[in-house]
Amino acid sequence: MAIAESAGIAIVSGRVPHELQRSIFETAARDDTKVARRLAFVSKHVRAWIEPILYECIILRSRRHVSALSDTISIKPKGFFTPIVHSLAIGDSLTLAQSKTILAACSQNIVNLAVWSNTRNPTVFLPFVKSHCIRRLALRSHQPSELSFPPTLLASLTHLMILEGPYTWFQLREAARNVKLNNNTTSTTKCPATTPDPNPNTTTTTQFNSLSHFAVSPQTWGLTQPLLNTLLAPNLKYFVILVPSCYKAKQVIAERVREIGDRRMVIVECEVTMENWEGAVRGRENLKGSVWEGEEKGVWGVAAKMVREGRFAQGEDGKWEL
Repeated sequence: MAIAESAGIAIVSGRVPHELQRSIFETAARDDTKVARRLAFVSKHVRAWIEPILYECIILRSRRHVSALSDTISIKPKGFFTPIVHSLAIGDSLTLAQSKTILAACSQNIVNLAVWSNTRNPTVFLPFVKSHCIRRLALRSHQPSELSFPPTLLASLTHLMILEGPYTWFQLREAARNVKLNNNTTSTTKCPATTPDPNPNTTTTTQFNSLSHFAVSPQTWGLTQPLLNTLLAPNLKYFVILVPSCYKAKQVIAERVREIGDRRMVIVECEVTMENWEGAVRGRENLKGSVWEGEEKGVWGVAAKMVREGRFAQGEDGKWEL
């Protein structure tokens, strides 16, 4: 029998108060998900404590994970996952058909969502996401894709990370066009030649109002920077260009950032992986490179520090001129 299970049984069978038992088990489960799975077999009441922790963050890395979750959904009562799941990550192993059932059951109240793909447009899953309170979204794909964001998904979005690419940005361009047309309409008494598109599904004029943190890969930052500025994201604080270590074109990007002169822009060297995404959303601060951690931690913490210090890149040449 595993050590974790043996220790768990010893605690349950001893004279440890019930509430202290729960605190011990929950702490152990949050420290290590493998331990959590073993502890769930100690007893029925321990399983009731551990299951919500197991499903706080769901990551579908393989077909086996997808199959196991689908089986669990089929035997759990309706609404079981709704108050439990806060973070969800999807990989290539999930088909579009499977995603409809899984997202219907598990995405009602998620605040963190990641879609990691090598072969598909990562935004194809977004229309099936049920949550209206997503704050942090990460998308990655090597497949050329047009990124399309459902308006309801963007309402609460504060952190957006877009990795790899290439991507096209028709929706953002249309949104920028509509903002300009709306601004022209309010600033002149003459009717514009073209009227703004009233369809809320084709414009994002107000959907990025909550966005404060944006990170993008070096392949596509130049396409988004003119669009995702004060025009579409009036509350944006950090525009982060993520570059791998020893990226050859880093100096070229730095010179271009200096020319633009936007002091919210920073270049951060970072390798973003599913592992450090998981560590961050689970609150494991010891995982190096955690993306979603707060001040001084991970990508966003580094970006905040660089902006405070008046620099856009590392090194002596990375400081803004006073």
